Amino acid sequence: MIWFIGLVSGFVLGGFLYILQQWTAIPVYTLLMNVDYFPVLGEMDLPGWLAFSFHLIVSVAVVQLLYFILKKKKMERKLLPYVVCNAAIGLLIFPATILSDRTPEIDNTGAWLIWIAGHIVYGFSIWGMLKTGERLKENNE
Repeated sequence: MIWFIGLVSGFVLGGFLYILQQWTAIPVYTLLMNVDYFPVLGEMDLPGWLAFSFHLIVSVAVVQLLYFILKKKKMERKLLPYVVCNAAIGLLIFPATILSDRTPEIDNTGAWLIWIAGHIVYGFSIWGMLKTGERLKENNE
């Protein structure tokens, strides 16, 4: 179930950033898909579906790791850790924008706000699907 939540939440984050990039012309979805700073990958012209697949793989890994850590601390059912941790991940990743000329400028306030909002939505998405999965499991027992 956790890998499925990682996939769906990855689509939620990607969709959120894609829609806001279309609406505002701020390249936040481009930042999400950006691999310019990775050796070899950065030199390749990857099709969008492949770049998005990398994002989904990372999403599944993040959800699995976060759930594992929170479960150890008996916090896996609480909303706040998912939101705070994913907002923090977003804050840590955003500065990668300086490594590419296709992504937002580091001082673009709108990009920061959209990026962090997207990661907060991502955290809500993970938590919401975990809660739904728990309810479904309880109802089937």
